[in-house]
Amino acid sequence: MRNYQQTLTALCLGTLFSLSSFSSYASIATSGGFTASQSCEAFQSFRKQTNPDDTKLVVGKQYQVKALNERDYRWVHILVPGAQPTMRWVNKDCGTVNLNQTISEPTKKQDNRYSNSRKSCSTVGDFDSYVLALTWQPGFCEHFSYKGTKPECNAINDGKLKITNLTLHGLWPNKASCGTSYGYCDRYARLDLSRSTIKEIAPWMPNFYYQTKFGEYEWKKHGTCQTRNADDYFLTATKLVEKVDASPIGQFIKDNIGRNVSVSSFKKQLTSKFGSDAVDRISLACTQGKYLNEVRLNLGKDIDLSKPIVDLLKAGPKGRPFYGNCHKKIYIEDSGK
Repeated sequence: MRNYQQTLTALCLGTLFSLSSFSSYASIATSGGFTASQSCEAFQSFRKQTNPDDTKLVVGKQYQVKALNERDYRWVHILVPGAQPTMRWVNKDCGTVNLNQTISEPTKKQDNRYSNSRKSCSTVGDFDSYVLALTWQPGFCEHFSYKGTKPECNAINDGKLKITNLTLHGLWPNKASCGTSYGYCDRYARLDLSRSTIKEIAPWMPNFYYQTKFGEYEWKKHGTCQTRNADDYFLTATKLVEKVDASPIGQFIKDNIGRNVSVSSFKKQLTSKFGSDAVDRISLACTQGKYLNEVRLNLGKDIDLSKPIVDLLKAGPKGRPFYGNCHKKIYIEDSGK
C-alpha cells in the first residue's frame, strides 16, 4: 500500500510539473489538412528546432492537421507517415492550411509576457548575433531525403553539377532570449533580386541556378529581420561563404573529400589555426551522425567583410559543442554518385 501511495504521489507531482511548465504554451486541438508548398523541416519540437531523422515536407503532399500552437498560430501539428516520431510541427508559411472547424478562443487568457516576448522575436533589427550556416552539398544531397524537391541535388547526383566548395544555407540574425524562434519579421516580404546578384551568388547557393524558392524562404524567415536590402544581404552572405571556404575550415574539408576523418582531428586543426575561443563558435552537423552536411558559425552582429573570419567568430557567442550531432568519425562525400 505504501509503495502504491508513493507511486501515486510521484505521478501526481510529475503531472503538476508538466502542466505548470506547459500551460502557457498549450496547443489547440483541431483537424483539417495541410498541403505543403515548400520542402520545410518538420520538427519534433518547434521551440528547440529538433528534427531527429531530418524529416522534410514533400511539396504538393497533403498531411493531416491535429493541432495548432495557439489561436493566432504560426505552427501546425501534423501527422507525417514514416517519420519517427510521426507527429511533427511545421511552420504555416510552408504550405496551405485548411481546417475543418473554426478556432475557438483559448479557455485560458494568454500570458501577456509570452505574447510580448513572441512579438519581440519578430522585430526587425532586434538581434544580437548571426549564425552562418554552410552546407557541404555533396553530403547533404547524397543522404538527405529531398525526394526530387531540390533540383541542384538532382543535378549533383546525376553528375551534371559538381560542387567542391561550401555553399550557403543561410545567414540568420539571432537573438539570445528568443532561442531559435527569432524570425519572420515581415511575413509578406517578397524577394526581388537583380540578375547580376543571382549570377554572383548561384555558385555559392546553387538552388539559384534553377529556381528562387529556397532563397525566398531564407529571405522571408531570416533576411527580413536584418536591415540590409535583399541584394546586399545575399551578397554579404556569399562573401562570408567565400571567406570560410578559403579558410582552414574549407581547406580541411576539401583535403579530405572521399575520406573518413575524426571530428577531433578537424577540431585540432582549426584550433591550431584559429585558437580555442574561435573554435568554440563553430559546430558541425551530420546526416545519420556520420555524413558531414553542414558547418555553422556564430558571428557577431556587426559584420565587417574586411576582417578575417577568425575575428568575426570571436565577436560571436559561444554555441553548441564542435561535434554537434556528429559521431567521432565522419565521412566527407564527393560530388556525384
